[in-house]
Amino acid sequence: MADEFNLIKTYFEPLSTGLADDELGIGDDGAVINTPENHQLVVVMDTLVSGVHFLEQTAPCDIAWKALAVNLSDLAAMGAKPVFFTLGLTLPESDDDWLKSFSSGLAEIANSYNIALVGGDTTKGPLAVTVTAHGWVKSGEAVLRSGARIGDVICVTNSIGSGALGLKLLQGSFAEAFKGEFTVQEKNQLMQALNRPEPQVLVGHLLHQYATSAIDISDGLVADLTHIVDSSNQRFGEISAQVKAEIYLERVPVLSSVKRYLEQTGDWSAVLAGGDDYQLCFTMNKAEFDLIRSNTLRFGVEITEIGRIVERDPSQGLFNKVSLTLNGKPYALNAQGYSHF
Repeated sequence: MADEFNLIKTYFEPLSTGLADDELGIGDDGAVINTPENHQLVVVMDTLVSGVHFLEQTAPCDIAWKALAVNLSDLAAMGAKPVFFTLGLTLPESDDDWLKSFSSGLAEIANSYNIALVGGDTTKGPLAVTVTAHGWVKSGEAVLRSGARIGDVICVTNSIGSGALGLKLLQGSFAEAFKGEFTVQEKNQLMQALNRPEPQVLVGHLLHQYATSAIDISDGLVADLTHIVDSSNQRFGEISAQVKAEIYLERVPVLSSVKRYLEQTGDWSAVLAGGDDYQLCFTMNKAEFDLIRSNTLRFGVEITEIGRIVERDPSQGLFNKVSLTLNGKPYALNAQGYSHF
């Protein structure tokens, strides 16, 4: 059982690599990092708490992967290049086997995205993991939530709903109409989506060239798209023309296993409000869609147009910020996105 300093030296100091000779990561009171000329710093942070954001039986390596992945997803949504991160780790006890697995999962994703651990803190208490990730973006090129314009198309990367359905698989909480017909491969796909999401960092590098607004899908498509609508309408200020989003559910990309679940149950809540996707939702000019799609396909990422930004009809009074249709008919979602409280 290691004390705090040996714990850090053994399991986390090896992740503090790839820095320039005049930069400093782990080993002093703070990190020292050079700032590229004509760049801005983007800072994001997420906390994962045992029993809230992951089940207690989740493998430590998967907890570590997800803790960093969800932050990289936020950086990707803003068009930032990840460069370094810090880790706050609260542990019930110093367990060498647990720490070995956790640090291996953290090293795996950090190496995959070439991002260095430069500091943090360890303390004793109920299991919780806090990661703060930092990225660079050229000055004035950060992609915000507030730029959606009337006429823009709404796009998402890859497929959504898989992580939320993976959680249903763990909990056995499917809608009654579902027959539970998943193959071993499909189960593995759903669990991979839940425990080891792949942040869309490469797509993030392209967003500042094409996207008018963007957000990562963490709390559910409808809830997160609502943030884009709200932020964009705040940007309009006193201007009378305000926006809303229209989503065409038949266009929403899902895995074949998720599609079968939808066909049997009609339960869209996992796809629209379940969260845990960590894909990107963004708006852009329709004329540029084919160009960005051809670029993302080169590194294996599909993007799909699922809706559009339209002008809100003032005569409707209080309006639904995100309207849903399925095969041309209005669809009412009886669920909210993930709530932290």
